[in-house]
Amino acid sequence: MASARWRKLRGDLGAMPGRVAAMIVALAVSLVGFGSVLGARTVLRREIAASYLSSHPADATIELDGDVDRAVVAQVRARPEVAEAEARGAVMARIQPDAPPALLAHGPHGGPGMAATSRPLQLFVVDDFAALRLARFRRESGAWPPPTGTLLIERSAVGLLGAGEHDRVTVKTPHGEPRPVTISGIVHDTGLAPAWQERTGYGYVTRDTLAALGEPPVLHELRVSFRPAPATRAEAEAAAAALAGWLAASGHPVHQVRVPPLRQHPHQAQMDTAQIALLLFSALLLVLSAVLVATLFSAMLARQVREIGVMKALGARTAQLARLYAVAIVVIGAAAGVVALPLAALGAHAMIDALAGMMNLAVDDAAIPAWVFAAQLSAGIAVPLAIAAVPIQRACRLTVRAALAQYGARDRPRLSLVRLPMAARDALRQPVRLALTLALLTTGGVLATAAFNVKRAYEVNVERMPAMWHHDLDLRLREPAPVEVAAALAQVPGVRIAEPWGLAIAAFPRAGVDVARTYPDQGHGAFPVWGVPLPSRLVDLPVVAGRWLVPGDDAAIVVSTTTGRRVGESLTVSLDGAPSTWTVVGVVDILPAGGGFVSDAAFARAAHAEGKARTIRIATTATSDHELRAILAGVEHELARQGAHLEGVVPFAMLRDAIDAHVLILVRASLLLSGIIVLVGLLGLAAAIGIGVIARTREIGMMKSVGATNGRIFRLVIGEAVLVGAASWVATAILTLPVTAAIDDFLTRQGFLSAHFVVSPAAIAGWLAIVTLGSALAAVMPARRAARLTVRQALMET
Repeated sequence: MASARWRKLRGDLGAMPGRVAAMIVALAVSLVGFGSVLGARTVLRREIAASYLSSHPADATIELDGDVDRAVVAQVRARPEVAEAEARGAVMARIQPDAPPALLAHGPHGGPGMAATSRPLQLFVVDDFAALRLARFRRESGAWPPPTGTLLIERSAVGLLGAGEHDRVTVKTPHGEPRPVTISGIVHDTGLAPAWQERTGYGYVTRDTLAALGEPPVLHELRVSFRPAPATRAEAEAAAAALAGWLAASGHPVHQVRVPPLRQHPHQAQMDTAQIALLLFSALLLVLSAVLVATLFSAMLARQVREIGVMKALGARTAQLARLYAVAIVVIGAAAGVVALPLAALGAHAMIDALAGMMNLAVDDAAIPAWVFAAQLSAGIAVPLAIAAVPIQRACRLTVRAALAQYGARDRPRLSLVRLPMAARDALRQPVRLALTLALLTTGGVLATAAFNVKRAYEVNVERMPAMWHHDLDLRLREPAPVEVAAALAQVPGVRIAEPWGLAIAAFPRAGVDVARTYPDQGHGAFPVWGVPLPSRLVDLPVVAGRWLVPGDDAAIVVSTTTGRRVGESLTVSLDGAPSTWTVVGVVDILPAGGGFVSDAAFARAAHAEGKARTIRIATTATSDHELRAILAGVEHELARQGAHLEGVVPFAMLRDAIDAHVLILVRASLLLSGIIVLVGLLGLAAAIGIGVIARTREIGMMKSVGATNGRIFRLVIGEAVLVGAASWVATAILTLPVTAAIDDFLTRQGFLSAHFVVSPAAIAGWLAIVTLGSALAAVMPARRAARLTVRQALMET
C-alpha cells in the first residue's frame, strides 16, 4: 500500500507539469527576493560596523579656542586614559568646478561671485597625512599627501561636484578669495555620510594649503579615543569632560566637546530601517507565494477527492494521506529552493554592491553565511507547508461516503445562497479556496497601496516644506555679523525679505564643560537652536502641541517632534559656551526634523550675541534658477562690501534635494517589491479561477445541455473573477489604513518621515482598476476553456 501511495504521488505530479512548474516558479521568485534581502542585510549589518570602525572613529572631539599644535597632542597622548589623539581642522567652504576666467580675475567684488554656481564644500585639514591615527580615510588614486595648493576629494563627491582627479576647481573659504585648486587625488572616507545625500562635497587639505586659501593655518580640533574603550556614550562624555577640564587647567581653553553615538555610522539608523523594511516586505512576499502554492495545490486535491475516498475505502488513514500530500509540498519547496539559492546569492551581491555604493561603505568581506542559505531553503519548505496544511487536512478528513459523493456538479448552493447572483454563488461554493484567494489578493493589495501611501506621505512632507519655510536662500556666516547687514541685503535688487537669525549647535553642560552630541561634521546628530525674529515672515511651522513663539518669550523654546520633548518640560543647553534653561512651550512637525526655536531676543541674551546674527534668510523675486543665481551674486557682492564672511549658501531647492536623497532607497525598493507582489497576487487569482473551472466541468456541461450559450459561460467565469477581485479591493481599502499607519509610525520614529498620516486616494482607486482589470484578464483563459467545452467533453470529466 505504501509503495502504491508514492507511485500515485509521482504520477499525480507528473500528470500536472504546468501546475507544478507554476508552484515552483512562484516559490522560487519569492525565495529569490527573500534570500536576496536576507543575504544583503546579513552582510551589510556586519560590514557597516566593520567599515565604519576601520576608519578608527574618535570617541570625542575637543574643540579648543587656540591652535592644537604637536606639543599639545603629545601631552594628551601621554595621558594614561588616552589611547590615541590627533589634531584636525574643519572649515566650510564653497567649490565651483571649471571656473570661468572672469571669476578668477574679478572675484566677488567685480564678477558673478562664487555663490552663483558653487556648492558647499567641507574642508578637513589634516596635520600629518603620513600618520593618520583617527578618522582615517583611504587613498584610492592620485597623490598622497596632497601637494600644497591642491586637495583630495572624497569619492562620493565626484559625481556631485562634477569634478575628479586632475580637474581644476575654484575654492572660496570664508576669509579668502576664490582661488584655483587642482584635485590631486581621490580618497574614500567610510566615516562620512555620502556626499550625494548631504549635497555637500568633502575635501582634504594640509595646513599650508589652508593658509594658501586665505584661512589661518590653525587647527582647533583635538580628536581622541580612550582606554579602556567606553561602553556607552555617557562613559565617553565623562572621559571627554575630564580631559577637557585638564586641558583648561593646563592653559588650553576648551570651547566645546563633541561626542557622537559610539561606533555607529551617521546613517546607521536609516540603513537599519531600510533593510528591516525590505526584509519585512520580502518575507510577506514569501507568505504570499506560499498562499499561491496552497491555492494551486488545492486544485489537485479538488480533482482527487473521489480518489481519496477510494484509498480510504481500501484502508488508508487520514494521517497517511496527509503525509503523502505534505511530501508533495516538501518536494515542490525543495525544488524551488534549488532554483532560487544561486539566484538569491546573485541578487544579494547585487544589492550589497548597490547599497554599499549608495551608502559610501567599504565591503571587504561580501561572503554570505551558510545559515542564510539554510534559512531560505527551510522557509521555502516550511511556509508553504504550514499554509497548505488547511486544504490538505480538509481533503484528507473527508469520510468515504462524503468523498465518493463529490462527483460532477457536486457543490450545490446552500439555501442562504440561493438568492445571490450566479457569479457570487460560484465564488462561495468553496469557502476555503475563496479565503486563500482573497488572502492572496488582499495581501498584495495592502502592501502595494501601503507602499504608495508611504511614497505619497513622503511627497506630501516635501510639498509641505514651502508652506513651512518661505525663504529661497539660507546664508551661513563664518562669524556672527551685525544685524544691520540684513537691512543692507534687503536693498539688493531682487531681494524681497532679508531676516537675521541666530544659530548655534546646542551642547549640554556637564561638569563645567559643554558636550554636544554630534558627529565631527557637526551636522548629523546635532541639536541646532535657531533665534527667530518675531514676528517672522519667512517661517510658519505647524504646531502639533502647545503654541508658537510670541514677542516677549524670554525662556520659551519650541522643539521638533523628533526630539521627544513635551510641552512643559525644562531643557538646559549651552549656546556658544553660555548655559541657559528653557521651557518647552510648543512642539512642531517640520522637515528637516530636529532642533529648537527661540525668540531672537532671547537667543541674543543666552548666546551673548546682542545685535548680531549667524545666518540670514532671504526671500527673492526669482522665478527661475538663472534669476536666483543673478540675485545671489548681488547678495554675495554686498556681503563682501559689508565685511561679512560667507561660509556657505543653502538654497531651498538644495535642502529639498537632500531630503529626497535620504529616502530614495526605501521608496524605490518598496515600490519594486510591491510591483512583484501585485503580479503574484494576480497569478494566484488566475490559478483560483482555473481551479474553479476544473472543479465545475461537469456542471458546465449540464448547463450547456439545458441551453447555456458559450458567451454566457464566458461571462459567468469572468464575473466570478471580477467579484473576487472586488471583494479583495474592499478588504484592501479597509486594511491599508492600519497598515499604513503602522509603517508611517515606524518610519517617523526612525527619522525617515515627519509624523503625517497620508492615504493616497489615487493608490486605492488605482488598485481597484488594477484588480478589476487584472481579475478579468486572469480569468480569460479559464473562461475560454470553459466556453469551448462541448457537452460531451464536459460530461465525460470525472
